[in-house]
Amino acid sequence: MSKRKKVRAIFCHDLPVYKDINGDYCSTTLTDEVFARYLDVADELIAAVRVYQIDKTYQEAHQEKISLSHIRFLDIPNMNTVKGFFTVIPRIKKTLLKAVACSDLVFIRGGVLALLAVDAARKLNKAYVLECAGEVFINYWLHSTLGKIAAPYMEYRVRRDVWNASFVLYVTKEYLQKKYPSRGAACAVSDVVIAQTDEGILNRRIEKIRNKKRGAFVIGTTAHLATKNKGQQDVLRAMDMLRDKMDIRYELAGGGDESYLKSQVQKYHLTDRVTFMGQLRHEEVLSWIDGIDLYIQPSFSEGLSRALVEAMSRGCPAIASDIAGNRELLEKKMLFPAGNAGALCKRLVENLHGSLEEQAEKNFYKAKEYEAEKLDKKRREFFERYRDCVIGGR
Repeated sequence: MSKRKKVRAIFCHDLPVYKDINGDYCSTTLTDEVFARYLDVADELIAAVRVYQIDKTYQEAHQEKISLSHIRFLDIPNMNTVKGFFTVIPRIKKTLLKAVACSDLVFIRGGVLALLAVDAARKLNKAYVLECAGEVFINYWLHSTLGKIAAPYMEYRVRRDVWNASFVLYVTKEYLQKKYPSRGAACAVSDVVIAQTDEGILNRRIEKIRNKKRGAFVIGTTAHLATKNKGQQDVLRAMDMLRDKMDIRYELAGGGDESYLKSQVQKYHLTDRVTFMGQLRHEEVLSWIDGIDLYIQPSFSEGLSRALVEAMSRGCPAIASDIAGNRELLEKKMLFPAGNAGALCKRLVENLHGSLEEQAEKNFYKAKEYEAEKLDKKRREFFERYRDCVIGGR
């Protein structure tokens, strides 16, 4: 009896992972949970990502250790600079071409690396899964001067590549499908997957709301701090506008360069009202959410916000910018135009003085649509369909 050939997959993503002082790979975004999705349909996985060295342990860096076996990291040099773009891309193209050539399955997501991976797959005539997880133009436009230059081309390329992909996984139910249509096989499965939640979480939130004494309302956002795309600066501006009307405290969780947001805190004289929580591990994020009164997602661009869904899963009342996947999560009365601090003020006042118990209950049950058991099964079946199309059943 012949031995079954091992199936090898490659996953290409522009996000980084970190290698700590002990040689352990770690991340808060590309975790075991994410990599397991691909190892469900393959025996071995090549992760083509940027790998950054850190001079501390993953625990000290508030990262999650990547513990799964059968993963090999392919370190992609940083090309998100002018110098990097022109000097390392030829080398990356060769590296990816070789890695894709020796892979049976190709999964691609996000950024310039995705374009290069698509080019490699098409050159080798390999079918691939393209994961469509967010709006492209606005992400690049708000990122930097280089991003503004790249935005039109990146938007064009993603539209073309999604249209031509044999298999496309969308993280929204409708929004991204309309913006980036495909002629290939498509599946709507959120990238946001949460653990099963019990009624005790909601009950504790209701009790917290009922026991709320007079005093400051605590609002919070968890997002990267180094980009204006996440919109925290608009919350600070709204707090300044509401200074004499409401006592609000703002907690910002997340990593990245804090200098711009701290300059805005000083600009609006909010030093005593704003707290930077730093990078939190996942279990710390959930505990932190349980302590705030309202979650706010003020982003200019999202696919489907994991942070917002996780806040909702804790029964936390929430408001968000009126964009993309946020519209699939919250009612219209909980949304405000991105970048509009005046409208944000109005939503803050309405919701903090509104029926927080009703919001908590609606959010808790809406988030249940994103529990792992339901979404993992749908994603796995789509990936199995792709695998069977490419190499036959296992």
